[in-house]
Amino acid sequence: MTQFRGDANALHVATYSGWYRFEQRDEQWTQVEKALTFWKLTGLQVDPLDPRHVYAATEHSGLFVSANGGAEWKRAKPNVPRLTTVSLLALPGAILAGTVPAALYSAANGGEWRELEGVRLGAVSGSFPPSPELGARTRFLAADNQTPRRLYAAIEVGGLLVSDNEGQDWAAAVTGLDEPDVHQVLPSERTKGLVVAACGEGVYRSKDRGEHWEKITLSGARTFGSAVTEDSGGNIYLGIALGRPNTWLRKERADAAVFVSQDGGAHWNVLIEGLSGGVMAMCPGLGGQGVFASTSEGDVLSVDSGVARTVISGLPSITALAVGA
Repeated sequence: MTQFRGDANALHVATYSGWYRFEQRDEQWTQVEKALTFWKLTGLQVDPLDPRHVYAATEHSGLFVSANGGAEWKRAKPNVPRLTTVSLLALPGAILAGTVPAALYSAANGGEWRELEGVRLGAVSGSFPPSPELGARTRFLAADNQTPRRLYAAIEVGGLLVSDNEGQDWAAAVTGLDEPDVHQVLPSERTKGLVVAACGEGVYRSKDRGEHWEKITLSGARTFGSAVTEDSGGNIYLGIALGRPNTWLRKERADAAVFVSQDGGAHWNVLIEGLSGGVMAMCPGLGGQGVFASTSEGDVLSVDSGVARTVISGLPSITALAVGA
């Protein structure tokens, strides 16, 4: 979990129709900026060393960058070699970009991009069900702050890849992970060895940093794991829905829920349920206090001390959240 200095007081929101920036004023969250409205955004990251440096990935136009909290945006130069960019990971001094078909690229401080080839080679057997001609995609990227140099790449569809040398080499980490459709992965910062994976047909937990996996049993019939995050107290939050997104037009819609675990994923309790939109993105709250959860129907919820409330609504479908300046 990235801990910024005190000026990280804004919430950045990526949507199907652009980027939004909100600030908290008293008890309300107020929109203060809006940009990139002609693009469908697929990923969002804030530089861990500078909360005003923001990265936004797009479906067909690669990467946009802002150095001033979103007041101005510029297309990355040079741009990501594959313009269909779906995931980002900001590291100190570098940005990683995952693409469709599944591949991973790295650039240091605005320099040239280079491919970290192990992801492409490790994902060759996968395919993306809604568009099989595209092949698999690098859906989500995460760094393990308890294990220096360890990175995770969630492949949709293609399983989970792990690197222990900052992306130079990758290996599959799928022992016990029966579901190859991995949406998000959370290496815990508070519970030693714990990694949680939200997958298309369920949720999995590893207690040895991804070496072995076990399936988590939750109450109810929901199986579409879509998002996972952690607050500063080590509580794990999970977004999960009833069925895949192409079924959410039915009468009961997504019937999504947010679960929380306070014991490293052994037991889970429902915080809120019956959400009509799927919980597609989550991130820690300001200062790591609680979390934000967003839905495919354009709502942002604040979840803190066991209470969930809607703080933003009426946006286009939300794809990513990040706290910054």
